[in-house]
Amino acid sequence: MATSQQRSQGELVSQESGSKAGGRQRRGPYVLLAIVLLAVIVAASWELLSNRRSATDPTVPGRPLSNPETHLHTLAVGGDGRSLYLGTHFGLFMSDDGGKSWPQPRGALAPAMVTSIAPAPGDPSVLAVIAVPSGIGSEQSGVYISRDGGKSWRLSNPSHLPSSAYPFSVQAGSGPVGHFYAFFVYAGWYETTDFGAHWRPITSGALSAMQTPLFLIDPAQPHHLLLGGDQGLFETSDDGSHWQRIQGVNGTVLSLTATRTQPRLIFCATDEGLYRWQDGSRQITHLSGPTPNASLTRLVTSADGHVLYALAGRDLWFSSDQGTSWQKRFTFSRSDLMTLQLSPRQSTLLYAAFFYPASVLFSQDGGHSWQVLTD
Repeated sequence: MATSQQRSQGELVSQESGSKAGGRQRRGPYVLLAIVLLAVIVAASWELLSNRRSATDPTVPGRPLSNPETHLHTLAVGGDGRSLYLGTHFGLFMSDDGGKSWPQPRGALAPAMVTSIAPAPGDPSVLAVIAVPSGIGSEQSGVYISRDGGKSWRLSNPSHLPSSAYPFSVQAGSGPVGHFYAFFVYAGWYETTDFGAHWRPITSGALSAMQTPLFLIDPAQPHHLLLGGDQGLFETSDDGSHWQRIQGVNGTVLSLTATRTQPRLIFCATDEGLYRWQDGSRQITHLSGPTPNASLTRLVTSADGHVLYALAGRDLWFSSDQGTSWQKRFTFSRSDLMTLQLSPRQSTLLYAAFFYPASVLFSQDGGHSWQVLTD
């Protein structure tokens, strides 16, 4: 028989249990509501983030770089001097009127990044690019070739690439239309002469392991190539079957360009200076360059060699005597310049492409003044 003390304890326990149960019942709807609200907030935030990440189209029609999420990897100028190509974080944009209009509502191959562009010199409808996933889509990395001006594309990678290979650059060859070279990090250089249906390696060993290599074709001799990088400058006259180092050019190659005259005049900038020589000659002139304090990272020359531009840091320099003397033309406000290009038809028309915020500037007076082409 329970004592009064035991009954009192039991009643107290019962009251406490009832109070806790009531509290749980009162809090239950609030907890459920909080969970629902949290789920709604998470879903809305995810949708907003997803829409932001997947909204790859330009925010302003006709301005391919207007999407604030994009950045610019490269710019290329077609052989006609009017065709311009922009490789962005969200695809490829093309203009056939010198950048006055950009008709694509969204970039070709978007949402993939286009990091290298090679217009075929003999046919403006043929184009090769390097495209890699941007993090939004699941596109396969590699060389994409179009034969209809960018309306359709075909992935054309060399077979048996190592799993570590990463596509880095593509360049048009000087042979028939459909002739391209492509470089894959950890695999080397490959060549195709049939629009990517078949590829063959043209480097091996140490030459394939070059870091950020530079490649120069010879428009008059398809089998004559120059290859430069951290191991120096090399040359082949048999389309990559044999390579020889060019003696007299020292240091890491930073830029490489040549005239279209016969014989060509070749300019090579390294971290040890500027070099100039005539194609086929071994008499290489080591020039002091415009400034001893900064290496030249970009070189562009006119077809006849009467005009040479160079970038040192943020400074644009100009030479009218094949690099012997220099005049400072302009100082850019930014250091993220990705590409400096000269129109093949007009030696005073320059283009400068900047990474982020993405922007393209152009100069019609040889670099004295600049205007925004698109942003």
